[in-house]
Amino acid sequence: MDTVSATATSNVSQGDAAALVALALQRTKNKAGEPRTRARMSYKTFRRLTGRRIGGAKFVREFTAEMVNLGWLMVRMPSAYGFVRAASLDKWPLTKSNAVAQELKLINEGAVAEALDIARQELGEPGHVGKLTNAYAAPIPRKKPGAMDK
Repeated sequence: MDTVSATATSNVSQGDAAALVALALQRTKNKAGEPRTRARMSYKTFRRLTGRRIGGAKFVREFTAEMVNLGWLMVRMPSAYGFVRAASLDKWPLTKSNAVAQELKLINEGAVAEALDIARQELGEPGHVGKLTNAYAAPIPRKKPGAMDK
């Protein structure tokens, strides 16, 4: 198996970087030999393919737009990038707004803080609303019911 040196690819354009990443994803097969619909890619592999680290907002916007054009969605995770084939989302179940009907009613009544407190409580994350949207925050350990009562 051929390996790629750490400096095999110089800084390439977002479009070229996306093409290399999409090609690697397309060539990755599951145990049955079929193309994967989702995969992770380490930061190290990403750098080897593209000669880049994702950091700047402009690069992220342009790179993810190129990946969408190639049929892939990207998520940055704490230890790697996650990719999902966009077409696979068509098979996923829909989530409807009635799942949060109580919170929407509170928001319409002007009780935004109360609605967000309910959301934070159910999610098990105390604190400010930023924690709900920060995908890189460390998980907050949950207290097991009754653990302190014994």
